[in-house]
Formats: sequence, C-alpha cells, structure tokens
Amino acid sequence: MRTALTPRVAALTALVLSSGALHAQSSVTIDGWLDAGIMKKSGGPTALGTPGRNYIAFSGSEDLGSGMAATFRLSHRFELDTGQVENSDAARPFWKGEATVGLKGGFGSVRLGRALTPLWDLAWKFDPWYNFERIASPQWWHFAPDFLTDPQTREYSRLNNGIFYDSPAMGGFSAHVSFSPEKNALTDRTRSIGGSLNYDGGNLSLMLGVERNSQKDKALFLGASYAFGALQLMGGYNHVKLDPESAIFGLDWTNWAGASDPKTKRTSLQLAATYAQGPHTYRAGVSRDFQGSTNAFNFIGSTFDNAGTGFSGASSMFSLGYSYSISKRTTLYANVSDTRWKETDDNGRRSAAGYDLGMSHSF
Repeated sequence: MRTALTPRVAALTALVLSSGALHAQSSVTIDGWLDAGIMKKSGGPTALGTPGRNYIAFSGSEDLGSGMAATFRLSHRFELDTGQVENSDAARPFWKGEATVGLKGGFGSVRLGRALTPLWDLAWKFDPWYNFERIASPQWWHFAPDFLTDPQTREYSRLNNGIFYDSPAMGGFSAHVSFSPEKNALTDRTRSIGGSLNYDGGNLSLMLGVERNSQKDKALFLGASYAFGALQLMGGYNHVKLDPESAIFGLDWTNWAGASDPKTKRTSLQLAATYAQGPHTYRAGVSRDFQGSTNAFNFIGSTFDNAGTGFSGASSMFSLGYSYSISKRTTLYANVSDTRWKETDDNGRRSAAGYDLGMSHSF
C-alpha cells in the first residue's frame, strides 16, 4: 500500500534536504540510554520499571571556521515501561535533560538555556552507579541532601535560564561555571551561581564543586577517585548550608524543626569501589547521611510523625552491584542495597532493602 506525502510533510522533507545541502559542515547526532528491569523495595510491590533513567537526545554542531562551532543539545527523559514522560515529584519541562544552544572554540564552550549545573554534572564519576540508579546509587539518595538548584520549581540539579561555561583542560585541570542572570523580584533572594574545579590526570580524578541557589542555600562537594589497575576507589563529601529564610516549602522540607543540627547544616559521605575484569564489573558502596532525611524524601518514602521528629535521623546505605557487558552498548545488571536509619518510621521500620535485575542499552 502506497502512502502519499501530505503537502506539509513534503515541504518539511524538502526543507531538511535543502538544509543539508546548504550546510554540509553541520552535523546532528541522536543518542540515548534505555534501561528497564524488575525491582522491589521493602514494603512495596515487585514492579517492572526503570531502575535508572531513560533519555533520547539530539545534539549538533556547525563549523563556523577559525576553530569556532555553534552547538545545541535537546534531551528528553521518559519512562521506558510505559512510554510516558518521566515521573517526578514536581512538574518538569518536555526537554527535561537539557535544552541549550551555544558556541565552542579554543576558549572552551558557552551554552545558554537549561542544563545541569557543574556540581551535578560532574560529580557522577565518584559514584560506581553514576548517580543514575535508584536502588543502589549512594549519590542518588545522599548527594547534596535537601539542596535544590531551583527551589521555585523543586529542581534538584538543573538550572533554567542559565549560562554555562566549560574551560579547556590545561595540565589536567578544568573549570566549569553556571549562572542565571535572572532574579524574580517576588520569590528570589539572589541569583543562582555555581562552579567546579576538576582535575583528571592518569589514574587520579579530583573535584571541588560549589553552588548557591536563588534562596541563598549553599552546597559544597569534594570528590576523589584513584585507579589501581582494574580496581578503582572513590569517595565524596557533601556539605549543605540551608538558609533559614529560604524555607519556602515549610519546616518539614528544610529540616528546621526536625534536623538535629540547629544551624541547618546537612552533611553526607560516600565511599565506593569498582572492579572491572573483562565484561564483568563489580560495584560496592556505602554512604552516610549524618542528619537524616525528612518525611517521604528517603529510600522507601517513610514518614516519622509518630516519632515526633518528621525526619529519619542519621541513615546509612550499603550497596552491591554486578554488571555483565554483552557488547559495548548492552549490559545486564543486578543490584542490592540495605538502608538503615535512627528513628522508627510510622510503619514500625528502621531499615529497608531493595534489589533490581535489568538491562540497559546505549545508542
């Protein structure tokens, strides 16, 4: 059966073909990550879902001559098991992952739009699960606790209306900056700004990341990793200072009444290791949230109203994982974790476990 092109489709097709002819030095790339598996947490059902994340992205560049290029990237996040837009605890845009346009050259690169801040974009290398795995990743649950890059939209890691700069590497060192020139007079107390200094040389990687959001909350991250052949050791320390005047979501969210530290300090530590042997990779991690998470914002969504605290108290997470690479792009994996906390939750629990078995494919 033949299908005739509609006038609109025909016109678009002609436009695309003509654009390719006029701009032979332009390139567009489609990439993505697909992840699905069976997972379960204590007290919850066994479900087929997404232990990690799924995305599809369109990126491209145009050679402008003299070592300069124009760039763009559009990244969409979705649930592979249903095909729907990725679930979230707050409204997110369609291009949730990234929506930027920019320039790059000998000076580095500059992007404008929405993207991860340096604090979140570069700390993943100090987590065996790349802050990308909701069952086992230490960073997923204990990274920069209670800090929001954009408090008004409850955005943990991405900055809207931002300017992002990445320097070229010099002697293994590189600098990265994010900044928003916008300030909402009704809701913002200052402009958002963040940055990181990174070192990657041989077997050693180091990172110092800092960020201040529009409510004057501040976050700091120190990360280090070293590879001893197939064995890689890594760790990270987070220090978050929440500003009391920024409690725009109430005391439960910002821990004023619940956290044990009256100065509203939030700290956490992650230590981990990976061992790679051919197609096999073994992972282990342990992390500690020294103050504890608030109601619902923890491994199994526990609440602590009966304890009279509204928060879990100090919590620790222990994780193990294994993956087998069928090919350069396709991996089978299994992960388990155990999380323990100080206060008894409203269901009488002080610990929870989880596991997942799944498959991921990159393209």
